[in-house]
Amino acid sequence: MQQTVHKIINLAGEYKAIDVIRFLINGAMYERSPRNWTMQDRVREMQRERLRQVGVIHATTSKEMLVNGGSIVFSSFETLERQLENLSHWTPQVYMWGKENNEGRIFENIRFITCAGIEIDSKISVEEIMYAAAMIGLPYPTLVLDTPRGVQWFYKFETPFAGSLKARRAGKLVAEELKGAFVEFLGADASCNPLGYFRIPNENNILFLSKDTISSEWALAWAKQRARQRKRTKLECGTTIFKKQGIMDDPAIRAIIENVLIKGQRGQIGRNNAIFTLSLALKYEGKTEEEILDQMDEWNSSLRYPITHNEVKRIVKSAMKDKYKAPRKEYVEELAGVEMKFHFDIRTPKKDRFERIQSHYEEWERDIINYLETHCTAEQPYLAGSLRSLAKMLGEASPVAKAMGKSSLIDILKRSRRLIVKNNGKKGRNAVTFITCRTVLIKSNKRVFRSFLLGKVPNTPALLQELLREGVQPAAHDALWPHQERAPGVGDDPGG
Repeated sequence: MQQTVHKIINLAGEYKAIDVIRFLINGAMYERSPRNWTMQDRVREMQRERLRQVGVIHATTSKEMLVNGGSIVFSSFETLERQLENLSHWTPQVYMWGKENNEGRIFENIRFITCAGIEIDSKISVEEIMYAAAMIGLPYPTLVLDTPRGVQWFYKFETPFAGSLKARRAGKLVAEELKGAFVEFLGADASCNPLGYFRIPNENNILFLSKDTISSEWALAWAKQRARQRKRTKLECGTTIFKKQGIMDDPAIRAIIENVLIKGQRGQIGRNNAIFTLSLALKYEGKTEEEILDQMDEWNSSLRYPITHNEVKRIVKSAMKDKYKAPRKEYVEELAGVEMKFHFDIRTPKKDRFERIQSHYEEWERDIINYLETHCTAEQPYLAGSLRSLAKMLGEASPVAKAMGKSSLIDILKRSRRLIVKNNGKKGRNAVTFITCRTVLIKSNKRVFRSFLLGKVPNTPALLQELLREGVQPAAHDALWPHQERAPGVGDDPGG
């Protein structure tokens, strides 16, 4: 699918491809070839060399040369510009030194990490990339390039990650997290090296260019936070949006609709972005693709500078993808220039117990009561044993058939108002915990019921056998307990 090129590069001369390259790598090469230096050039460039402000880049003339491990090294913009029309790929990172065939192109030899690149092997629109960035919580990319199979985009860092190896590793972390965010949200190429080879900019493949950069300090903090979050928990899937009316009456949405002069230029979001956002707003209200296309066609016709019907159709089709649920508030406000008052009703449905790693306390409590009602008798209306053995038995008997932790059982017994808990007042291996509930206890015979409430329990043969199996040696006086109606504390039954 042929993409619409955003007319932000004046081919008559305001911007040239070499200027884009110079901007992307912070001018970190010699301006002129050393063989053409004047005395002033030599003094200036030698000073920059001493300050470690210049380096080299690698480039190739074709994809075949790239695959076969070949490369050409450039140290000056003058030589690069002369060969630019013959080049296909390059490294947007500046190296300390380099030789042909990628010699020296290793991470430890990078002088500056000036930008991060992301690639996707499908023809998505610039609007989809911008919207994905907004949904992730990132600013818009600096540069978007068209490729034969897809799209590549770049974030230029306000301050390059340079100097120590620690600083360069920080830059690598940011680049990897930027890539990872778009892999998860947009399906970008996970195998792409964000600091590796990319298509070299030229006047025919630039789809979007902005002078805006991403703050290096902010990007590093964002990357660290995202890395911690990924380690702490996995992203939940299956977000459900409950349809809600009224979004089209929001002042910000109305401001977009009423802006018939919207066009977009020089890196500003414009008509395509507006149609994409309005399509998502209509989708949130529950409109069908056909209804959205009709309304967007009608709105496009009212513009001073409308786009083609095919372009409108393509944008609406993109907005109907399952991964897009609703327009992002910050994105709407940037388009409209006014605050969005509407509140989205977006929820994540509760997972089934069998899909979760952990069970809730209420579920464990219900399991324990069900077990008591099923297995307890009128003569022995309680469970008895060490906390550890009780936790294991109750967990394995639960619907999830997974052992419960001792600490989890202690927490459940402390929080529960339906379970009745007593113990024999001992600690260590001779500590015994007794668990029952009201519904079970009132069905027991009167003698056992009265004894339990008074803090006494008869040493029935079944109970003695159970305690002996766990290694507890009950004496004759163990039938009398202290009157305790508390859950065991953390200090009780340490070895149980």
